[in-house]
Amino acid sequence: MKRRMKFFLMGLQLMPAVLFSQKSKDYKTLFETLNFELAYPFQEQKALVCINDHYQYMDNRGNLLPFKFKRNSKLPLQFKSDRAEVYTKSGKSGFINGSGKLVIDTLYHNIGEFGDSMAFAARKGFYGFMDLQGKEVLPIDKRYIITFPFYKGLSVVSDGKKYGAINKKGIIIIPMDFAEIEPFYDGFAAAKKTKDGLWGLMDMTGKFVIEPKYKILSVMSEGLIGFYDEKSEKWGFIDSRGNVVIQPKYVNSGDFHEGLAYVENDRSQIGYIDRTGKQVIDFKFYEAWDFSEGLAVATIEKEENGSQRKLTGYIDKKGDWIFKPTFSEVNKFSDGKGLVLGMYNNHLRWSFISRP
Repeated sequence: MKRRMKFFLMGLQLMPAVLFSQKSKDYKTLFETLNFELAYPFQEQKALVCINDHYQYMDNRGNLLPFKFKRNSKLPLQFKSDRAEVYTKSGKSGFINGSGKLVIDTLYHNIGEFGDSMAFAARKGFYGFMDLQGKEVLPIDKRYIITFPFYKGLSVVSDGKKYGAINKKGIIIIPMDFAEIEPFYDGFAAAKKTKDGLWGLMDMTGKFVIEPKYKILSVMSEGLIGFYDEKSEKWGFIDSRGNVVIQPKYVNSGDFHEGLAYVENDRSQIGYIDRTGKQVIDFKFYEAWDFSEGLAVATIEKEENGSQRKLTGYIDKKGDWIFKPTFSEVNKFSDGKGLVLGMYNNHLRWSFISRP
């Protein structure tokens, strides 16, 4: 996001690496009969995997859904509202349901994520929003070149020059008067009036509840929003009224998830704080991610044979290792499963793991 400073890699696709050996495993490898060239965390009990250069979705018992399609450079939109994107060799997209049945035909050269049971879609002859059955319910003017998923009845849109928001009837609810509006989270969105202006926080009527005075704002999460203080050049947290809850003293910070946020100190060490600012997990990690299902990805540096190696595992909310840092790359924990990259039978593959 443009407003953020340095943030760690949190995308779904991670660079290949090797799995460092360990004498005793603190995990169980799942779905060992399947060879995943790529894999992504579970969403709505389904995971996107790539086998033999074809994408396919898999349920949480390891059963592959019937629809598979040739992988290209586009990462499909994964399950949300029981819909996931599939596409053809020509690049036309549609949606399958949780059973793998094609429920919205592959007609569209551009589609968006579902929100409030509606998704943006564009094809020859239509430009607007469809419902979960694929019915094209809201044509909109093509001057909107940016549309965000609906959230509580509003979609943030842009004509390339200004931002505003429309309702499900296409009526402009928040005037196209803003240089930028970020998607709404927890009922609020960061916004600024001019291109080179400062950021504030607006509610869903378009009214600023926090006047624009910040160079950088994060997103509202669990009642708090990160802000960058230019004077101290540090990050802190404010509430929805603009009250400073946690003073700016961190080089970098994440958003709150499951009651905790990762923060970075002046020595480039990562720890975690709670919503009062109390240090819950000491500064001892090289990198760290948001908590998900009670676990967070964390990385340490370890010297081996005169060089520094980065080793990654999963920690709990006390900072204790639940899955020891023996991996070079992992992804977030979801649906009771971790996701790690390693060498198996002389092949690089992604694997899902769980507690033994």
